[in-house]
Amino acid sequence: MGIYQVMPISEEIQKIILRDGSAIEIAEQAQREGVRTLRQSGLVKVKLGLTSLEEVLNCTNI
Repeated sequence: MGIYQVMPISEEIQKIILRDGSAIEIAEQAQREGVRTLRQSGLVKVKLGLTSLEEVLNCTNI
């Protein structure tokens, strides 16, 4: 079972990319737009019983 993050490229994110913005700026904009982080996606899978909390924490070391 894999966990992954899907991030649609909105107009605002595209603007950040085109002006050579940082990954942090992109991540912050994505969060404002409601895109889940990799850890958040993993925690949903924990809640559904598809993986363990330990596995999510190991894969999403912050």
